[in-house]
Amino acid sequence: MIEVKQLNKSFKELDVLFDINHTFQEGKTTVIIGASGSGKSTLLRCINRLETPTSGQITFQGEVLDESNIQSVRKQMGMVFQNFNLFSNMKVSDNVGYALSVVKQLDPTTIRAIVEQQLQTVGLIDKIDVYPKTLSGGQKQRVAIARCLAMQPEVFLFDEPTSSLDPEMVGEVLDVMRNITKQGFTNIIVTHEMGFAKEVADEVIFMYQGRIWEHGSKESFFGQPQTMEAKAFLEKIL
Repeated sequence: MIEVKQLNKSFKELDVLFDINHTFQEGKTTVIIGASGSGKSTLLRCINRLETPTSGQITFQGEVLDESNIQSVRKQMGMVFQNFNLFSNMKVSDNVGYALSVVKQLDPTTIRAIVEQQLQTVGLIDKIDVYPKTLSGGQKQRVAIARCLAMQPEVFLFDEPTSSLDPEMVGEVLDVMRNITKQGFTNIIVTHEMGFAKEVADEVIFMYQGRIWEHGSKESFFGQPQTMEAKAFLEKIL
């Protein structure tokens, strides 16, 4: 479904990604792990062109992504960020429904029904008419996930969605993500939550110094990593 070919990314004189080649399979969950600064989030952001690759190409369903088609493709990719990216001046209902109005141009009654359904899905229907400032970090992240669900994307991109949460709030977000991985979406998840990765991943990618250093099934990666770098990473983080 998503194919990355010879992808490179630099920020001025800083080289971040080097010759990335990978195919993300439709309906599967790929978890990307690695130390901070290894290029995980940059790769994710290149996939939906929040960052423009320096060279190489990315195809989605056989179509090469570029400036001419990225807006239509983004309608099929939902992204959940580290820091929620909610509108503080909008109620939860409007945060979830905004794109339905602006992008899909649905009528208010339909939007309200979708918003209620997705807030029910993430366990926050009782927060529908409050402002984000009244929510915990975990609740804000669940609202952000509901916003993605409302758009009915084919692909979910999760960029370390629990990294900014207090430990007691991590579980509630992972529970929602766990349910999403069971629904047949294509999921690409950047995370440091190794227990979660072991549970949900169909495939694990280990990144090191801007490269895909190793990839395979969760059983093979966690059970028998092939490189010294992967072994050292797992020994440190597990």
